[in-house]
Amino acid sequence: MAERDGLIAVTGAAGFVGAHLCQELKAAQLPVIGITRDGAGGTRCVGDLAGAPNWFECLKDIDTVVHCAALAHQPLRSDEQQRAAIYRVNHEAVVELAQACLVAGVKRLIFLSTVKVYGESSSGRAPFSEDDVPAPEDDYGRSKALAEAALAEFPGQGLEIMVLRLPLVYGSGVKANFRKLQRLALSGLPLPFGSIRNRRSILSNHNLTRVVIGLLKRTSWPAQVLNVSDPQAVSVPDLVRWLAQAGGAQARLLPVPVWCLRGMAALMGRRGAVERLVGDLEVSTVRLTALLPEAELGSAKRMVLGCIKNEKN
Repeated sequence: MAERDGLIAVTGAAGFVGAHLCQELKAAQLPVIGITRDGAGGTRCVGDLAGAPNWFECLKDIDTVVHCAALAHQPLRSDEQQRAAIYRVNHEAVVELAQACLVAGVKRLIFLSTVKVYGESSSGRAPFSEDDVPAPEDDYGRSKALAEAALAEFPGQGLEIMVLRLPLVYGSGVKANFRKLQRLALSGLPLPFGSIRNRRSILSNHNLTRVVIGLLKRTSWPAQVLNVSDPQAVSVPDLVRWLAQAGGAQARLLPVPVWCLRGMAALMGRRGAVERLVGDLEVSTVRLTALLPEAELGSAKRMVLGCIKNEKN
């Protein structure tokens, strides 16, 4: 298939996902420019997405936009201003971006969404597929689902859209929950995870980049929505073992029954946090494999071990 030329813009280019993506696209010798809040480091300045972003000026001469910028990992329930900001950034600003793409002559938009549009758990059912009806349970998932619904109107107006639904993304420099789990794995402390037998989809930033590059090189996209994850789902105990191994440590996992973990979580008011440790959240990547067989994504174990070792070097 013939490759497509044209300048690529990556929003959120100062963030964990966007910075890695820019670096890898440049390494692949693709023409890329970053878009950031302040325009630092030779990027284009868009301003605050929670305010009045200057999308149009950032999109001059751009063929394709990869929209990584988002607001996540916020304690939203107790702060109405934060709740308003997440909908402003993750929904309204995305619609404004798509509208600006039409005016500026941008042809394609890749939108990084989340598997949380499906809900919080796939326990007791098949992995989520792209044809499942969205049922988000938190503000982050709802804001992304609203953006997806709005973007579905744009292909008929001349802007080709690809929505990538992503699970937890990890790699060198990752923070938040993955970093916390890494610290626990390396702590040497006995951890009560030995009886967990769950399946959770995760995604290395390297595999994400391979998918994005595969899409960028195609002249057309036969699908509009893709689940993207490492080829196999993982269990939390396996992930802890790999993180410990990569750091030269030995995981100590105690076989505490899952019902006991759930009971203690209920008493402590931490049901959500423990469910993310013991429950399933798996997506199907059948459509992804059919569309981009040449991507040859690396296994979760290889990606986890590789990213942690690279971080140490």
